[in-house]
Amino acid sequence: MYSSGHDGVCSDMWDTSYSSSYWCGNASSGGWAEVDNEFAKSGRLGIPVGLTYKVDSLFADRAKHWNNATSAVIHAWHSQSWFTNMFEVKRHTNSTLFFGRGGSQGGRSWCRCDQCSYAAKDWCKNNTDPKALISGTFYVENVLEELDSPQEFYSSAGSLEILLNATYDPYNISFIVPRLSTLIEIRGTTNIVISKVGFRDTKQTYLDKYGVPSGGDWALNKQAAIVIEDSSFITVKHSQFKRLDSNGILLMKRCRNVTLKGNEFSWIGESAMAAWGETNEWDGQAGNQPRGTVVKHNIVREIGIYEKQSSAWFQAKSCQTTITGNLFFNMPRAAINFNDGFGGGNIVSNNFIFNTCRESGDHGAINSWDRQPFIWDSILGFNPQPTFITNNFIFAGYGASQGVDNDDGSSFYHIINNVFYDADGFKMDYGGHDSLFADNLIITRPYDGQNCVNMAAFYPKHQHRYMFNTCIMPVSVGQKVGHLSYCNGNNQKPGILRNNSYFSKGANASFECNGQLDTLLQVQEKFHLESGSMSNELPSDDIIFDWIHSKVQSFHQQPTKRMEIM
Repeated sequence: MYSSGHDGVCSDMWDTSYSSSYWCGNASSGGWAEVDNEFAKSGRLGIPVGLTYKVDSLFADRAKHWNNATSAVIHAWHSQSWFTNMFEVKRHTNSTLFFGRGGSQGGRSWCRCDQCSYAAKDWCKNNTDPKALISGTFYVENVLEELDSPQEFYSSAGSLEILLNATYDPYNISFIVPRLSTLIEIRGTTNIVISKVGFRDTKQTYLDKYGVPSGGDWALNKQAAIVIEDSSFITVKHSQFKRLDSNGILLMKRCRNVTLKGNEFSWIGESAMAAWGETNEWDGQAGNQPRGTVVKHNIVREIGIYEKQSSAWFQAKSCQTTITGNLFFNMPRAAINFNDGFGGGNIVSNNFIFNTCRESGDHGAINSWDRQPFIWDSILGFNPQPTFITNNFIFAGYGASQGVDNDDGSSFYHIINNVFYDADGFKMDYGGHDSLFADNLIITRPYDGQNCVNMAAFYPKHQHRYMFNTCIMPVSVGQKVGHLSYCNGNNQKPGILRNNSYFSKGANASFECNGQLDTLLQVQEKFHLESGSMSNELPSDDIIFDWIHSKVQSFHQQPTKRMEIM
């Protein structure tokens, strides 16, 4: 089912001139979609228009010293740490900040206490208003009275005030005030190379109106240091992108064979690189999308300084992207985001990714959604090509649960021959299908109950396959290695899980099947799943390191014979 919506309050909040919003349709589904559905059907959005605080709170103790907060900006997390919203304060009374611009930086509504009190149990319990929207943590910037540390600044119409460090000479100092959000625009052309150029000091854009590209959770703004639109054979290489307050590089509409190679991105306000295509609702046969993009040998670090829902590489309504040989680390959310499954045909290989999701949760180092069907090719129709994620070394620390978080509806992902450390194994939920997770080495996190496979229901004859994986669980006896839905139903056929090796204390490999905990042997006998799979005692650290080294060495070799029969 294709679901989308625009006009009314949705167009007031988001830029829907280029793409309507999945979350403004009346049939959105997946995780927590009932919240967005309720707001969409009522014609109201669950996005705050102000902040009221208790007069005896710590916040009030600070705010009572503010003479004028009308130029302040609130940066607030969604209650489940998916994204941040920014709001400009237009009026300040005794206990309320009224918002003006902003609020469109995330793709979804917030939760009320009567919808999802689990997101803030204590807060909702003590709040007398069940209709109150739940925020995550937030901070306030640009209040004159809060100017109390060296190098802080305050700006208002026509003035800039800076608290200098004592070592500065006030008569010999210069400032850079960015005025441009885009430094280079490439539109409707071909065969251009940008090489060995430094880019920095674009202005912040996080209060501008964002658009909602497709059925993922993201919103995105259309500005970047380099914007490439309706162009082909464009190369940006060996360049440095630093201290940019918006995005680094953005590909728009019909782009073909764009190469982003050997660049370094650091201290970026939003995303480093992104691609955003265009469709006529579900029909993308006109080809107005980035296709054949190569993202190679780039270093991306310290991004998402302002907008936390940001990535090293993001794509929506784009396909056939190759992301290879990159180093991605130190960012607040996932390193790579696929906002939909349009077209498929992507290759993610030989990347080293770590320190992602440092400020957010409910995510993975690589993340995907696929809630909307698209026709992308006149011959293949709605059937995308598989996306291959192979030969990557991924540390899924901080708030990243999985190495690859295949979220709502994600389908046709072939995840093969990777090392996932501090990570869950295969995860598929909310209607995903036709994916393969094979020959991966998984070392789970020892302290928060991660496991090897989590598989929800799927469609008959479109089951996932989980095979030839090695999963190590350094936890106590009794920890389950997987969660499977419908173990004995028609939706989960025998043979989709097989030839896996599980390592845990006491050689315990238990699965939660239909709400019941069964041993590996019971799963094999009762449900005819996991044929050829074995449970084993934990290996030593030296052996684990040898396995990791061997797996990484295999990244440069041809696939094994056993992979050919999958």
